[in-house]
Amino acid sequence: MNEIKKAVKEKLKKYSNREYLDSYIKDEFLTENGDANINLRLDDKYDLFDKKSMGNQLELNNDIYEYIDDKTSILDNNIQINLHLHGLKISSNEKGRVAQIIKEHYAIELYKTQKEYQYQKNKILILALMGIILLLLYAIIYVINHNFDFLLEVFGFLFSFALWQAFEIYMYDISELNHERECIAQKLLMVIEFVENK
Repeated sequence: MNEIKKAVKEKLKKYSNREYLDSYIKDEFLTENGDANINLRLDDKYDLFDKKSMGNQLELNNDIYEYIDDKTSILDNNIQINLHLHGLKISSNEKGRVAQIIKEHYAIELYKTQKEYQYQKNKILILALMGIILLLLYAIIYVINHNFDFLLEVFGFLFSFALWQAFEIYMYDISELNHERECIAQKLLMVIEFVENK
């Protein structure tokens, strides 16, 4: 048991080391000009599309997006991504369609994340406003009459709760959503290239 614990600590130390992570990213992805190359091999164009989609609603296989998301998750958001699709023998029209579908996918993801971001921002504003109003009511009741101890406790709890919730949403949800927006926007800007095997 001690050997496993020691091995776990060593792995944590290794993968927490910024120099190790930077060198891994550099060796695995980065080009000389600082762009990141993501290589994806598809042997058959029928593996490319989701079998449940069709026509104008054509969608790529979900595994492709999972692969892209997995590979790009360790990259900083200020790195240009070049997606190289290997092995597909398809027409230039189909290549354009595939690139468009990928862009549409990330545009929709960005739209959904942006919508959630705006919702959380509105929630913060409402909670902060409620907290300030309740704080003012608390102060007015306190100044006018000290005999309303129960009301003071209720308003004290409510304004604290509202302001704390607003702060918590700002610290956690907004921060996370902002990072997510940047990650999706980075993928939306990625350059898509098709590499045919000879």
